[in-house]
Amino acid sequence: MGFAAVAGFLIGFLFGISSITTLLGFMGSVLIQIDEMLRNLSAMSTLVLLIIAIILVVKIKAIASLVAGAIVGAVLNLILAKNGINVLELLKSSLGF
Repeated sequence: MGFAAVAGFLIGFLFGISSITTLLGFMGSVLIQIDEMLRNLSAMSTLVLLIIAIILVVKIKAIASLVAGAIVGAVLNLILAKNGINVLELLKSSLGF
């Protein structure tokens, strides 16, 4: 083997190692960016799910309070009607209808 062959082998080896290191570094940075994007996506999806859950809880509480109010109102109206008090007639007379 001549000096030119050995020098060519060493230069090729160094450039090959350098290119492999560069490619691995590039691949590592791409994987880090993908990981950050997935974390941000996860954070965004968690935030969206949290907002949806809050909206559903508020809706369910509003509907539950309306149903509970309707039931309590019906029971109170029934109790007052059994005692001879008609709430609708009282409201009509107080409003002037």
